Amino acid sequence: MKEKDKLWEKVKRDFPSDPALQEVHYARLKIHEQTKGMTYQEFVEFIKMKAKKVIRERQ
Repeated sequence: MKEKDKLWEKVKRDFPSDPALQEVHYARLKIHEQTKGMTYQEFVEFIKMKAKKVIRERQ
């Protein structure tokens, strides 16, 4: 089973009747998985990189 599927299963169990909270919780878990083991500085750079990507996509 893919990691994404495992995360979604957990989210749906935790918030069975709230799709909005499922989306937020999934995003939080995904970021947590992607940043495991990073230093604080690496984490900040990761968030900045993601923010820049979102800003570019919205322009």
